Amino acid sequence: MKIITWNCCLKLSSKFEAIKKLNADILIIQECEKLPKDYFPDAEYHWTGHQDNKGIGVLLFNSTAEVDKAFNDKLDYFLPLNLDNGIKLLATWSFTHRAAGRFGDGHLGHVSDALSYYREWLAETDQGIIAGDFNNSIIWDKGNKESNFLNTNSRLNSLGYQSVYHQLSGEDFGAETAATLYHTKKKDKIYHIDYIYLKGIKPISADVGIYEDWIKLSDHMPLSIATDTENFFKS
Repeated sequence: MKIITWNCCLKLSSKFEAIKKLNADILIIQECEKLPKDYFPDAEYHWTGHQDNKGIGVLLFNSTAEVDKAFNDKLDYFLPLNLDNGIKLLATWSFTHRAAGRFGDGHLGHVSDALSYYREWLAETDQGIIAGDFNNSIIWDKGNKESNFLNTNSRLNSLGYQSVYHQLSGEDFGAETAATLYHTKKKDKIYHIDYIYLKGIKPISADVGIYEDWIKLSDHMPLSIATDTENFFKS
């Protein structure tokens, strides 16, 4: 099974062929537009967002899913899906509190908000996936705020979820050698802020896209992981 998360930086419809070539089974896309469900003939498409041109989408190429009944439209950049094999997926596009405030009306945009709201749902499953653009890194932590990435990672670990990239690379958080974001598309402004966490699923590889291959499409690089779950999908 191959899982990919990528912030496409708008207009997925014009960039889809590039990411499709990576042959994902599950594709989580941030900052993509709302498209008709039949737009992707080879995939099941789920989407949520506050603005039609900028939301979070999930494409399933070898499975089906239903949005969990606990879905909270005040957390509409987090999409909880129950896959047809019992695995739970929380597709994630986290904002800073400053950015989330622009939406008003009580909208919550930080991953810490989603973890609080979906905690029981995430904890009750034996197998789970949390993947997306967290917009956060331990290098930005200050004090002991709930929104600090160190606290976020600790909360995820307590629920049984581990970051695949860090698990396989052995690298420390904040000292990653592979960047997932090149701020303003500059090669010297590098950050690792996109993550895939797994629970009860064994990863076998993790790869980050190469700057030269993706920078014309987005300031984010796709993060891809593979697992050894041969019978992951229903026949």
